[in-house]
Amino acid sequence: MSAGTSMMAAVHQYLAERRQLGFALNAAGTELIRFARYADARGHSGPLTQQLILGWAREHVNRTSAVTAARRIEIARPFAAYYRQFEPATEIPPSNVLGRGHRRLVPHIYTDQEVAQLIEAAGRLTPLDGLRPLTYYTLFGLIAAVGLRLSEALNLTVGDVDVVAGSITIQKTKFRKSRCLPLHSSVVRALDSYRRSRDRCYPTDSSAPFFVSSAGSTLPKRTVENVFRRMQPALGWLPRGDYQFLRIQDLRHTFAVRRLQRWREEGQSVDHALFWLCTYLGHAKISDTYWYLTGVPELMNTIGARFERFAAVGGRS
Repeated sequence: MSAGTSMMAAVHQYLAERRQLGFALNAAGTELIRFARYADARGHSGPLTQQLILGWAREHVNRTSAVTAARRIEIARPFAAYYRQFEPATEIPPSNVLGRGHRRLVPHIYTDQEVAQLIEAAGRLTPLDGLRPLTYYTLFGLIAAVGLRLSEALNLTVGDVDVVAGSITIQKTKFRKSRCLPLHSSVVRALDSYRRSRDRCYPTDSSAPFFVSSAGSTLPKRTVENVFRRMQPALGWLPRGDYQFLRIQDLRHTFAVRRLQRWREEGQSVDHALFWLCTYLGHAKISDTYWYLTGVPELMNTIGARFERFAAVGGRS
């Protein structure tokens, strides 16, 4: 790498070398490219400075800035260490200069009414006489009912959805694990209804995407997120968590919380049930499942009532 190399070229070289070693660096790569644009737009050359990195880390951040900026520092530090071999005077900011980058932000836990409003609004998308409204109606309903990751839902193929057995198969996803999920009869009916409508217009072979775009291909994740975002103003919701905007991912958090709430209300042994939830959500370890649990008032009321009964008999069950 020559002294006159642009920051964008340096970032691309860094990402190429790291990816050859097996690192995906998807999110990190996107952020580093943004950093490169930031640096090049300011005509930066020579060693990286802490001032430059901190300026980028703090740029265009909202009320979650403390975490966003801290995570950007975590991403920039390995690149700065790499860049130092070409520019020995490069400065590497301390790891916690803007705080910890991996703090849990409180998600928005949807009420049952909000979930119903979302699904109903999806069913009113245009064109009303096309497949698009039914696609989003079924997609959002499935994510809410089963707690899928958005990528898992979008990657479903026709062969993964078995309406006869009442199950779906999630093929090797985040942790390279596959799992077969039993479904409630109402979910099966919704999937079957969508399948009948999509099959009239699009390929039905087992490898074809289940949720299809107007071109018959897999729905792009960004497209779905944009549709979800554009629906929110009409719904009139206000975020109750730490994020500025509501997220599709929060439907997965909601699924975990409501499932735990129901088990508590039914008197189930949550210690054992959490392992079922861990498997159903496709987590590699139980601590990943705990990450999805939020102390909503309904859940805390149930837990408080059970503790009162426990305390009333002197700690005896």
